[in-house]
Amino acid sequence: MLAKKTAAETSPAKVGVLRGKKKKQEASFDFSGFQDEIRVQAYYNYLKRMKNNMPGSEMNDWLEAEKSVALKGVTH
Repeated sequence: MLAKKTAAETSPAKVGVLRGKKKKQEASFDFSGFQDEIRVQAYYNYLKRMKNNMPGSEMNDWLEAEKSVALKGVTH
């Protein structure tokens, strides 16, 4: 007796693979450079905070660095 095909077995992606078509590859992004920029910016935020005797924490320095680097990436 023939079994009924499920939706997953007849999905367009699977049909494309069965016909020899290549599946689209998703874009990849290397975050290592991004993290390095954040790390350096967080260090500069820390130095500025210490020099000016401002309140704050390492976490605040890091979060401000993330925001700064992300905004810099958007404008380019």
